[in-house]
Amino acid sequence: MEVERIDVAGEAVVVHRFGATGARPKVYLQGALHADEVSATVALCELVELLKKADAAGQIIGEIVVVPHCNPLGAKQFVLGRHLGRFSFDGRNFNRGFPQVGEKVVERLKELGCDRQTAAEALRIGAEIFDSLAGFGTPVERLQSALMGLAWGSDVIVDVHADMEATLHLYTSGTSWPVFQHLAQKLDIPVVILADKSADAPFDEVHSEAWDIINAHLRENSYRAAFRTAACTLEMRGLSDVTPEFAVSDSRALNDFLVRVGAVKGISRTDIGADPLLTTLDAVEVVRSERTGIVMHLKPLGTQVKKGDCVARFYDAFSANSDGRWSDIVVENDGVIFARWHQRVIQAGMAVVKVAGWARAQAEGQARLLD
Repeated sequence: MEVERIDVAGEAVVVHRFGATGARPKVYLQGALHADEVSATVALCELVELLKKADAAGQIIGEIVVVPHCNPLGAKQFVLGRHLGRFSFDGRNFNRGFPQVGEKVVERLKELGCDRQTAAEALRIGAEIFDSLAGFGTPVERLQSALMGLAWGSDVIVDVHADMEATLHLYTSGTSWPVFQHLAQKLDIPVVILADKSADAPFDEVHSEAWDIINAHLRENSYRAAFRTAACTLEMRGLSDVTPEFAVSDSRALNDFLVRVGAVKGISRTDIGADPLLTTLDAVEVVRSERTGIVMHLKPLGTQVKKGDCVARFYDAFSANSDGRWSDIVVENDGVIFARWHQRVIQAGMAVVKVAGWARAQAEGQARLLD
């Protein structure tokens, strides 16, 4: 085991490494990219302790990289006593706009000539690109490049987040889903949302997309596409779901997942949960508030609802009409409530409730991430 501190824009990112560099499979897990989503951090801290024991027993087979809190920039953002961890002070979402390097790697491969057109060369080139990017740009851009460099070349990537108030849920692509099916069962995740490309370049997708581009080039040139990254975003419930009990149970499930993918030698010890509702991003309904006011939720998380059901009530404290101050917030589709806004004062346009519906045919264009 090795612990290192990486300097990013004057702040330290603490990285825990297990196994031999270059061993396969390589699994990368990070938490709190949105810096206030720290249920991820405590679960990964517990996982590190489990991996220390596995390492002492000689049970680490692959290369495992764990970053319990990957965003020191967002961790220190406070305004009037309130922590702001989702966006940087310049308004940038920490999990959007990651560098997309697939085309750049392909260009460099072409420059090397036919005898160097290999996945191993692509791995090396990508690492060089991220090393060069890590020292330039805004602090957020430097952080993003550093994190991309840490995860680059991983067989499996788990980016752990939390929603506002939510059940466990997971985002991944259709091609990556078979890798994460066991993780969903071990955590007993009720909702899994599939999207091959959701737009806005989040952390998990840019890795998979880069290798799709690189492998397409290798195939076109009669070289075997020998590498692909399976990546997911795991939403570890809500912002306030930070408890010792959750941390312990979640870390055990993550450890069992590492056993499953062959990075750790051992026996899976947690139970298998029920199959999740498997849906697509375009089948998720985001119910938004039309006005600014007070929201009162009426349905618990995990509730199955039908079109027309009232899921919350909205109070307009500034309406002169006493009979019209209260209004119903209803859903337009059947589904399951899996996330909702955590504050009870809500601004016009904000997402009040998220409902996972049943998968339908993909609409034209890109489905977008929910927030």
